[in-house]
Amino acid sequence: MELVERDQFLALLQKQLESVDDGEGHCAFVNGEAGIGKTSLIKAFLEKNKGAYLIYQGACDALFAPRPLAPLYDIMWQIDKHLWSNNRVGEERSELFASIFRELSKKKEKTIIVFEDLHWADEATLDFIKFFARRIAQLGCFFILTYRDDEIHSRHPLNNVLGQLPPDSFTKIKLTALSRQAVEKMASEKGYEGADVYAISGGNPFYVNEILASYSTGVPDNVKDSILSMYHRQDEKTRRAWEILAVLPTGFDLKYFEQMEPECMESLYTSLETKIIILREGKLFFKHELYRITIEAFLSPLKRVIYNKQILGIFIENYEKKPEIERIVHHAKNANAYDAVVHYAPLAAGHAAKVGAHTEASKLYLTAIEYYQGVDKDVLIGLYEGYAYECYLTSNITEAIIYARKSLTIWKEKNNTEKAGNCLRFLSRLWWLAGNRKNAEGFAEQAIEVLGSQPSSSSKAMAFSNMSQLKMLADQSSECISWGRKAIAIAEELGDEEILCHALNNVGSMQMKIRASTQEGMTLLRQSLDIGLKNSFHDHVGRAYSNITGINCMLKNYSLAAKMLDEGTLYCEERDLDTYTFYLLSWRARLFLETGSWKEACRIAESLLKYENQSNAVKIAALSVLAKIKMRSGAPEMLPLFDEAKIMAFETVEIQRIIPVLTGLLEYEWITGKTLIETKDIDFTVSMINGPDSIMYNDEFVFWLYKSRKISIFGNKIYEGFDLGNINKAQKAALLWNKTGNPYMEALALYEGDDDNKRKAINIVHRLGAITVYEKMKRDMRASGIKNIPRGIRKTTQSNTALLTARELDVLVLLKEGLQNKEIAARLFIAAKTVDHHITSILFKLDVNSRNKAVAAAVQLAIIK
Repeated sequence: MELVERDQFLALLQKQLESVDDGEGHCAFVNGEAGIGKTSLIKAFLEKNKGAYLIYQGACDALFAPRPLAPLYDIMWQIDKHLWSNNRVGEERSELFASIFRELSKKKEKTIIVFEDLHWADEATLDFIKFFARRIAQLGCFFILTYRDDEIHSRHPLNNVLGQLPPDSFTKIKLTALSRQAVEKMASEKGYEGADVYAISGGNPFYVNEILASYSTGVPDNVKDSILSMYHRQDEKTRRAWEILAVLPTGFDLKYFEQMEPECMESLYTSLETKIIILREGKLFFKHELYRITIEAFLSPLKRVIYNKQILGIFIENYEKKPEIERIVHHAKNANAYDAVVHYAPLAAGHAAKVGAHTEASKLYLTAIEYYQGVDKDVLIGLYEGYAYECYLTSNITEAIIYARKSLTIWKEKNNTEKAGNCLRFLSRLWWLAGNRKNAEGFAEQAIEVLGSQPSSSSKAMAFSNMSQLKMLADQSSECISWGRKAIAIAEELGDEEILCHALNNVGSMQMKIRASTQEGMTLLRQSLDIGLKNSFHDHVGRAYSNITGINCMLKNYSLAAKMLDEGTLYCEERDLDTYTFYLLSWRARLFLETGSWKEACRIAESLLKYENQSNAVKIAALSVLAKIKMRSGAPEMLPLFDEAKIMAFETVEIQRIIPVLTGLLEYEWITGKTLIETKDIDFTVSMINGPDSIMYNDEFVFWLYKSRKISIFGNKIYEGFDLGNINKAQKAALLWNKTGNPYMEALALYEGDDDNKRKAINIVHRLGAITVYEKMKRDMRASGIKNIPRGIRKTTQSNTALLTARELDVLVLLKEGLQNKEIAARLFIAAKTVDHHITSILFKLDVNSRNKAVAAAVQLAIIK
């Protein structure tokens, strides 16, 4: 099994081993909690050094009465099974220790001795460790000892041993848990939510692997057995303390515990000392969430309810002093206190939403809905609307539509025109996110029909602004601006900054997309963003960041787009605004595509497509990016991606969704010479962009339509980067693309120039990995009689994406075998220093920082098997 985030510990062990090579022995005490990977680390270390050292291994036993000197007897037979006869095993302990020391001192080879699980060691074994470690410097021996630090309390005899050893004779190496990033990567490879696995496991490698291997985020059976075995060995009061803490996922205040169970305090202190329980900021926790989950699951349902009722009573009693709403809701739920859940859950949801925890807010509203047993419509409407809105923000659009419809039914029953109109407007927004333009427009029109004749109100203004937004998304500029200005007028009349924020976004986005008013539009969008940030209008801030980013990417202002992407993604991620986080990520994928970082673009696009409830707008963008890269690089099966994106894009009836797909298909036609797009789809798209406004992505469609089919539309001037009408224009366009940072478009522009520029172009597409484009250009250049065409990637190195040399590949294969520099040098008949230079080059080309990571990367990239 591959070790994760253990290179630094392996390197530290290797460094200590080097001191042994110099003739001075050393001890290493490798410690960490159960499951942290001590055994796996030692196994990898020994595997790496086998053959070069004599290796002896022993282990202590987890018995009620440990076998005396168990690890010592283990290594005795390994050192010389004939020398250590049965009658010598029972000899006096001091003589036995001295005999082993003498035998090891006779060895010409350097040795590595491993004693595992010292937390179970008997006193005699600890005496041997003390004896041997004090004399270790006299031997060419590396003595490695492992133990669980969470089982070594202050009075454990191992502490006495460590306190009596010379400080320079040993090194303590404490293994740390895996990082959140590492766990999330491991989980994503299995198709699981990394945050959940990390929260349950705390980054403990054993628990992470067991959870992933069990295909469940629950606790695997073999982990349960280990924990429950420890639980049953405790006295009654300790078990009771653990049981109480097991029903408290957020910990328990020490003062509350003492108030609830004063007679268990002494047992609690013992658990604190052994670090099974830890005290953090005045609260008691299990060190591992797995302990808590396992013990909680072991408790009878009745016992869990009793404990939760007691804890709930304490929290409610102290509510005025310390209003811990979320904890009250949790324990009310588990105590089956229905009324308390319905009362406190919406309060907790509002608090969560205010601080940007929208996922949590949606869960809390749903909890209140599920626990409410009454029929009061006023209670239900508050819960339905709150839940629908939080689902909208967290990209759970299907659920949002269901509960928005429930809300609409109640408002109609109550004959509340304004609320019903506002609900219709919200449903319009939700249906747009679901990719159904027809329903979105239908509900928008109903909202205006209901509210249009009503006096000025926030709901009326939002209905107008919603229609403005739909027209903006459809690039219907005059209607967008007209409805937007109506909304702005009412917002200013009412002094409603939230609606003003929304409407400015619509008008600003529309004007920014029109080349003649780009700067004016950017000013309005900035104004919208500032209002949103000032008032913590999370939804509107997310939309402002999305539109500023997206439009700047369309306008090829890549540096500003990247800056706003970073700001917006951070803002949205911190507040669980998944709808906008995903949308921004789809723009990041497109930005990487256009600026030449195709691997990153692919990675993001693929991750977006894995999300089950992904919006169609994000799916279309991700599919388009992925299909284009696969098409250019010669990867198979890109057409199904284009087909899926095309169906969804035309359903939106929005040109900004349709054009990225059609430009990709037109590019495919240019590369292959095959016709894919039906004439009716081309005609429909041309009719949609046949307007007075010059919008960047319209120009891109015009460019590819001419390049693939030689169809020229519109006589008006297009963006100069797409205007390749003659050699001079092409040269100017190439310079522009070089300046903006789009290497692929730079290559296409250069290719329209003279022979030298064509050679530059083919070099660029070769460097990008656009194999199919390279081959097309090469064929066309040969057909036109151009000589000295740059060579592409050889057949033998097409899988060698890091472009390693033949000798570097040889070294890499031997690294995979675990050989050291001297061994590699001997095998290849070169100097060890030359091997070192090759390894440095390999690390650079593979963009890694260790030999193990280089091998892993090479295997993943199919450079070696």
